[in-house]
Amino acid sequence: MEIIKKELIEYPYLEKPLSLYTFDNGYKVVLAHKKSPMINISSWVKTGSINENKDNNGVSHFVEHLLFKGTTKYAAGVFDRKMEEKGGIINAATWKDYTFYYINIPKEHYKLALDMHADMMVDAIFPESEIGPTFDPNGNEPDTKRERYVVIEEIRMGKDNNWRKVYSALNDAMYELHPYKREVIGTQEIIANISQKEIMSYYKTFYVPKNITTILVGDFDEETVINQVKEEFKFKEIPNVEKSISDERIIEKQIKNPKIIINKADVTTGYLMMGALCDSAKNLKETIALDLLSTILGDGKSSRLYSKFIEKPKEPYYFQIESVHYQFKDGDNFFIEANFDAGKKDVVVDDIKSALLELQDLTDIEIKKAKKRAKVNFAQESEMVSDIADSIGYFATVCDDIGLAHKYLNTLDEIDKNYLQDIVKKYLNPGVVSFALLLPDDTNKKED
Repeated sequence: MEIIKKELIEYPYLEKPLSLYTFDNGYKVVLAHKKSPMINISSWVKTGSINENKDNNGVSHFVEHLLFKGTTKYAAGVFDRKMEEKGGIINAATWKDYTFYYINIPKEHYKLALDMHADMMVDAIFPESEIGPTFDPNGNEPDTKRERYVVIEEIRMGKDNNWRKVYSALNDAMYELHPYKREVIGTQEIIANISQKEIMSYYKTFYVPKNITTILVGDFDEETVINQVKEEFKFKEIPNVEKSISDERIIEKQIKNPKIIINKADVTTGYLMMGALCDSAKNLKETIALDLLSTILGDGKSSRLYSKFIEKPKEPYYFQIESVHYQFKDGDNFFIEANFDAGKKDVVVDDIKSALLELQDLTDIEIKKAKKRAKVNFAQESEMVSDIADSIGYFATVCDDIGLAHKYLNTLDEIDKNYLQDIVKKYLNPGVVSFALLLPDDTNKKED
């Protein structure tokens, strides 16, 4: 594995540019200098539920769990124990576009951390004894409760979460065919029966050099570190494997059939989520604009939604209401979430639609406050080595362009009222959004 290119990339609030190394096999390494007693090591893999299909949905998340279960060199549990002994914090996460693994550790122990992290990334073995036996998730529980059972319990707990129920219904309805419509965590039936061979096939297909970016943030000698990374990340020759083919990925930037979905459950209050599809995260100007609109509309007690529906009414019938903007490689999501008095179920959808229409009339004061908050949040992402690594990983993996971070502040300043109003009309008008509601089973309850 040889370095074929080194690029220096200006990055906000850092004293030195980032160094982006590209190797001949496509593997990338980013080194970011930050004075700190800690070093963060993370590897971001460009795979998640976006690369799954109806037969292996949830395998990305399952692999995330199993990557900690041993390699040829280290037995299951050794990695966790060694890192914790050295004061390290380890974790991982799976999302629609990526899976990432990180270690935050005192810099005197980073060499051991790099060795173990690299070994885990390139030589996971997924022992059958750690996966656990296949079983019927709707039948008797297995005698051996290994990682397969752990993930299924996680799925079951999610099904009992009211917000998860609403999100799942809405997310499925927003997309026609795109893999984003599926649950990242997968289904009980698939996880209960997917084989070690299928898991290994997925790992060998997507955990390849061209899909992996390793990021190190901290106080170190760059030449020493890049040589150590080169030595530790010894990617194996990949044999021919049966590839896990995802569904055809047709980008969906707008909901084709907006609808209102109503489900019933054993709840005492109503839950609502409104969703809209938008352009991809790498459309930096639109992404920033949607962040600003989310701040104005529903972020905190000074937001429009909180003021209108909770603070001002003498008898408020909303208990919680907010907005959130998710960024994805194949198109962002914009949500409004509300928990409300179920007796008012007939008016809440109209409330949200009215709030969207009113969003087309923005004030200079609102925009100025939202921009100030965006600048503060962006600056805070460069205070800790873990936050810097997360920011770099996002731009490298979701946006495919680390350089967008350097353009962020100038792009933010370019956005004006007219542009924001155009974004509202394009993505947040009532005619292109869908709703999911979760209401009490007792439909005979007398309304207020």
